[in-house]
Amino acid sequence: MIALLCLCLAAGLGLVWSWAHARRFSLERRLAPRLRGSSTVSVARGPFARMVAPVIADASRLVARLGAPTEELERRLARAGSATAVARHRAQALAGAAAGLAAGLAVGLLLGVARGTGPVVALVVAACGAVLGGLAPDVLLSRRAAARGGRMRHELPAAAEMLALAVVAGESVPAALDRVATLSPGPLGDELRTALAEIRAGRTVASALDRFAARAGEPVVTSFTDALVTAIERGTPLAEVLHAQATDVRDRGRQVLLEEGGKREIAMLVPVVLLILPVTVLFALYPGLIALRLGL
Repeated sequence: MIALLCLCLAAGLGLVWSWAHARRFSLERRLAPRLRGSSTVSVARGPFARMVAPVIADASRLVARLGAPTEELERRLARAGSATAVARHRAQALAGAAAGLAAGLAVGLLLGVARGTGPVVALVVAACGAVLGGLAPDVLLSRRAAARGGRMRHELPAAAEMLALAVVAGESVPAALDRVATLSPGPLGDELRTALAEIRAGRTVASALDRFAARAGEPVVTSFTDALVTAIERGTPLAEVLHAQATDVRDRGRQVLLEEGGKREIAMLVPVVLLILPVTVLFALYPGLIALRLGL
C-alpha cells in the first residue's frame, strides 16, 4: 500500500511539473500553428488531455532517446511493410510499457495479499512488466520483418524467371516489372508496385530498384537488384542475368535450408542428452544399486 501511495504521489508531482513546463513561454510553440497554415489548427481538447499531453510528449522523447534511432526504426518499419509512423510506433511502445506497469502492479499487489510479500517485490514485478510491455512492439515488429523477408526470398526465384521470360518476349523493363507485380500477390509484388509507382512518377529504373532493395533489407534482394541495375546500365543481356540470379537465389535457399537443418539437428540433441540419457542411465543403474544396498 505504501508503494502504491508513493507511485501515485510521484505521478501527481510529474503531472504538475509537466503542466507547469507546458505553460512556459515558447516562441516556437506559439508560431508553429501559424506557420503550418490554417488547415492544420489543432482541435480544442479537454483539460485532462491538455494536462497529459506534455507527459506523453516527454515520455515519447525519452523513448526516442533510449530506443533505436529514427532512421533505423524507419528501415525496420519499411522492411516489415508497416504503414505505421515512427511516432505512432513509439507511442505504442509507451502504451505497452504503461499497460505492463499496471499489470505488474496488479500482480505485485495480489502477491502481497496472497503471500504477504513486501513492496520491494511489487516494485520489481511492476518494473519487469513495464520493460516487457515496452519491448513487445519492437519484438513483434522484428518478427513481422523476418517473416516478410522470408516470403520475399521464397517468391524471388519465380519472379526472376517470369521477369526473364517477359524481357525475352520483347517487353521493356518497366513493363516486365508491371507484369511480374500483377502476378505476384505477396510482399514482393507490393514492393515492385511501389517501385513502378516511383518510376511512373519520374524516378529512373536504377534509382527505383535501389530504393526497393533498401526497403526490403534482404541480402538476396539487394544482390538481385544490383545485378539487374548493372545489366541495365552496361547493356548486358537481361535474360541471362535474370536466369543466373534465379539459380543463385535457389542455391542460396538450399544452403539456408541445410544450415537450418544442421541447427535443428544440434537442437534435437538437447532433449536426448538432458532427458532421455539420464533416465536411461537411471533405469540401468537403479536395480544394481538396490541389490548392493540390500546385500543380494
